Amino acid sequence: MSTCPISISYEMSDSQDPTTSPVVTTQVDLGGCSWQGGGNGFLRFHQHQEVQAFLSLLEDSFVQEFLSKDPCFQISDKYLLAMVLVYFQRAHLKLSEYTHSSLFLALYLANDMEEDLEGPKCEIFPWALGKDWCLQVGTFLHQRDKLWARMGFRAVVSRQCCEEVMAKEPFHWAWTRDRRPHHGGVQRVCPQVPVHLPRGPGLSPPHCSPCGLPQHCSRHQLKPVSSKCPSLTSECHCPSSQNYLSRVKNAWGGDFLIVLPPEMQLEPGTYSLRIFPKPPARPGH
Repeated sequence: MSTCPISISYEMSDSQDPTTSPVVTTQVDLGGCSWQGGGNGFLRFHQHQEVQAFLSLLEDSFVQEFLSKDPCFQISDKYLLAMVLVYFQRAHLKLSEYTHSSLFLALYLANDMEEDLEGPKCEIFPWALGKDWCLQVGTFLHQRDKLWARMGFRAVVSRQCCEEVMAKEPFHWAWTRDRRPHHGGVQRVCPQVPVHLPRGPGLSPPHCSPCGLPQHCSRHQLKPVSSKCPSLTSECHCPSSQNYLSRVKNAWGGDFLIVLPPEMQLEPGTYSLRIFPKPPARPGH
């Protein structure tokens, strides 16, 4: 009788810190079929439950709104979404843990692994953390590391593995989120047109002229209404609880930042900036 290869994986409980010793579990591979604490029939049933729980999470209205703000599928294409489910399974999340929070943590980690550009994935912060997201980024990244530890630090997912995940529900709309070629491939430099991210739930995603997205929203492909890009000379975004941030191009060279109070309801666009000379100081001052 031939010996069975035994692989060791590490699982961390919710309350356990990544710096503490992990709990060791064993997984035995029998003839190519994974066996873990029960028969293959039970395992397949449990995996089916996980797939259905994940797809139900994608149907949530808040998640749908988030996905609709990524019409070019730069941070949530079909492969990144498939990676999220793989991460859930590797971390042995309970079905009750298939939540918004877990999805955003896993999606951010998937972007860490696969994407070259740092800016687009920051769009996840305001959706995951709310209006005071900038004060909670450190906590979010710590929770990402805890999820990574629960996975045994196995964050690499092959394309074949993603396609096997999709094959379990091959006609689901999530797998129609194909990224277009001009958004693919290795990108080693930042885009020439700066876009201030994250924009957050309050604004439409920037218009992408290469994609030529239609001005309508489809439930299956989630192509939302998008607005044209503001001018390069002045662009601002407004999270609901923060001041307006406006980056203005200086005619004499260089950029500077203007912070406007939230009472000023300005739309993104081009504005003329006049600088008045400073009045002379009064005698004695």
